[in-house]
Amino acid sequence: MLRRLLFSLLIFSVPAWAEVASIFTDHMVLQRDLPVPVWGLATPSESVTVEFADQKVTGTADETGKWKVVLKAMPANTTPQEMKVGAIVFKDVLVGDVWLCSGQSQMGLELRKDFDAKSVIAQASHPGIRAFTVTASTSTNQGYPIVPTAKVQRYALTPQERCEGCWQTCTPANAANWSAVSYSFARELHERLQVPVGIIVATYGATAIESWLSVDGLKAIPAYHERAVSFEELAKAFIANTNSFPSSLEAEKVRVAEKSKKWVAELDAEEPGFKGLTNWTTINLPVSPDDNPLGENPKAVWFCKDIAVPAGWVGKGTELQLGIVDGVDEAYVNGVRVGRTWFDTPKYWNVSRIYQVTITTTNVSIALRVLKLASPMGLFGPATNMALASVTLTGEWRMVKSQDLDPGRQPMPAALLDRIPGNYYGHPGVQYNGQIHPLIPYAIRGVIWYQGGSNKPFYTDYRSLLPGLITDWRKRWGLGDFPFGIVALPDVEKQQTQPVERLGRHLIREAQAMALTVTNTFLATAVGTGEAANIHPTRMQEVGHRLALASLGITGPTCKSMTIEGDKIRLQFDSAKELHAAGEPPVGFAIAGADRAFYFAKAKIEGQTVVVWSEKVLKPVAVRYAWATNPVCNLANGDNLPLFQFHTDNWDQSQLVIPADTITIPAGWVPR
Repeated sequence: MLRRLLFSLLIFSVPAWAEVASIFTDHMVLQRDLPVPVWGLATPSESVTVEFADQKVTGTADETGKWKVVLKAMPANTTPQEMKVGAIVFKDVLVGDVWLCSGQSQMGLELRKDFDAKSVIAQASHPGIRAFTVTASTSTNQGYPIVPTAKVQRYALTPQERCEGCWQTCTPANAANWSAVSYSFARELHERLQVPVGIIVATYGATAIESWLSVDGLKAIPAYHERAVSFEELAKAFIANTNSFPSSLEAEKVRVAEKSKKWVAELDAEEPGFKGLTNWTTINLPVSPDDNPLGENPKAVWFCKDIAVPAGWVGKGTELQLGIVDGVDEAYVNGVRVGRTWFDTPKYWNVSRIYQVTITTTNVSIALRVLKLASPMGLFGPATNMALASVTLTGEWRMVKSQDLDPGRQPMPAALLDRIPGNYYGHPGVQYNGQIHPLIPYAIRGVIWYQGGSNKPFYTDYRSLLPGLITDWRKRWGLGDFPFGIVALPDVEKQQTQPVERLGRHLIREAQAMALTVTNTFLATAVGTGEAANIHPTRMQEVGHRLALASLGITGPTCKSMTIEGDKIRLQFDSAKELHAAGEPPVGFAIAGADRAFYFAKAKIEGQTVVVWSEKVLKPVAVRYAWATNPVCNLANGDNLPLFQFHTDNWDQSQLVIPADTITIPAGWVPR
């Protein structure tokens, strides 16, 4: 404040201390062909005048000191200009396309870490490319700063007005520390469109997507509503009085517990299993997480098994042991509930079940009701821990799904309540509050988004969270359905050996691709750029290149249909001009018959179609391609954009049969 007062005494012919939003600095790029908001803080009722490109617009600060003016849309301009806000002068301002580049560490990884960094950096002299990297956010809550180097991190619990950073020109020294993906994206667009390109980079490593949505945006997603409400209440309590927060936390737990009782009663009233079920199937227990019977959708399932016990056991007590059950469960013996491990049990998914039972007859019927609300289920085990006294319970059981569950109905405390609100980078809304909100409503062309690794275990949630983020950001910017680009995760971890894999990064890639149903979205896959032992692949330039092409409507092939031709399947594709394989033979396909057993398929490219077959599948009905975390696949179009993973069936992951088969490695293949 002292600085501002001194400044006003020296220049008393201008507003007392007009302050411009932190995204406005020298060397910035303003968005072409759109109205351009300029905003900041001043003394209440103070007039603020903005001058730029033959425009002069005056606004008045409201009672809180906030002001905003809007410049009329302008064409692209490569000639540096000055913007004046009162006595403040911003120099070297261009007009072109501005893109927000956000996500986790892959988006933030610096150009100097690219595998070809030395030569790329040496050529990084582009006056028409500028970058603003959000390096810190200043919070007014509880007086704590949000600084990456701080020993005690604090993340904004409410939307912030300012962030730290400045626009930089594209020189080798500056670009070396820019986001490699974003720089490559900007360079490609700059060369193709011949207009200035500005990139605003807001990233944070290991963050889940929940931290990038506003809390209101999270509340609008049914599957996340209860968690968002709970976190919001706790954050408010923490801000209001840090000393009384422990009591506020306990009160929230009580509130959630009461709501949970009501919710459980509703589930019980709806539970078909209490009224009689049909369509039972058989399953052998135990199973592993990679071979689970339930698949990906939240659901309730019953398991039943009948056994005979010696007559001498009747009237005596013993233990029913089920091992670990990945879910919550209720166990019944001859129709009587003997135990329950429910949502209020800490780490219920990793607790061994041991229930006390009194034997009343030699014919014992065991029934288990299991509820699973997130991620695929890995049920039971180990086998040595599944028994009724000395009688093993491994082997054949009966199983039936009783109902699908809506996780959004479950009252639950906010995530990670073992942490104080705001001291974890992944808390709901904190990255939005600190990094995104300070940028709004800066006019932008669109967004590119490279995130998803941290949400891999909850890929089913991502199907609603990513569209929710797109909707949330578009609503808050108020620019309509601006373009939103998505990077499908790269091929890292162990190289594929099975025809298809049940679990892995391909499932989060599929969830990312599902967001293409949202208007004006585009996707670029990072498959082919990965490294098995490095979750931060260094071929980041290629990812940016693919994103830029996708933003211009130039995409890789996607499967649009299939035709069964006897013992073969012909696949048709979009964007498949000059379809080819990098090395021979074409690989990456798996084929299955009605038994859902997938084998590696042979393939032949015929124009813009591919014919696939296997001598082991005489009556094929389905094909999958690149269905693995680190797939061996080699098809691309004439733009060298890879064929995106796909499946022509609608089978649940748990329903796939994966027999042993030998993978074919194409000539020239280099393991990644």
